[in-house]
Amino acid sequence: MSVSPGRRGFLALGIWTMYAAALAVALVQLGSAPEADGLPAGRPLAPDSPAALIAKHDCWSGEAPPDMTGRLPGHAIVATGATPRYVGAHLTGKALDQVFSAADHGLVVYAFCR
Repeated sequence: MSVSPGRRGFLALGIWTMYAAALAVALVQLGSAPEADGLPAGRPLAPDSPAALIAKHDCWSGEAPPDMTGRLPGHAIVATGATPRYVGAHLTGKALDQVFSAADHGLVVYAFCR
């Protein structure tokens, strides 16, 4: 007696294989959901991206960390063109002015840093 899945068996096996692959991809994506700080978990950050610069220079967006209460940030992550960058006091002052006083200095402000 010969056991052969036949044409229908191979088709069913192909469908189940595709289903299992789709399920595996979905589980991997669920496992790499953003962490609490908004940065992707388990995925490398693109070099010089806003997220990479924020992580590298210990920056924040939104509410300032408790140790910065009552203090002005000394640096920021901003873009004046297409490329975000870590900047010093001069552009950080303009970034603060733009975010908190609605001034238009032509900046894209991503984060503030210590």
